[in-house]
Amino acid sequence: MDELLVRPSLEQELEIERKVRDILEMDDKKELADLAVALLKQNWAQNEVLTSCFDKIHLLEARIICMNNPVKKQRNPWWMFWTN
Repeated sequence: MDELLVRPSLEQELEIERKVRDILEMDDKKELADLAVALLKQNWAQNEVLTSCFDKIHLLEARIICMNNPVKKQRNPWWMFWTN
């Protein structure tokens, strides 16, 4: 999972810090509440997309593994009374 983590560039870090300071300096509680609601909804939507993507990736990886390692049907021993 570490390979999915990306460090922001210096420019991105500075932009994030600028936006954080803008939020911290907000005086209007309504505007701050609206921002919190928007971020909560956006976070939920992004989480759903990521969950769906990881589910699909796991399914595709399982299919690849099954294609590369097919399961061979075992024959019943001669001494069994029933057959498939």
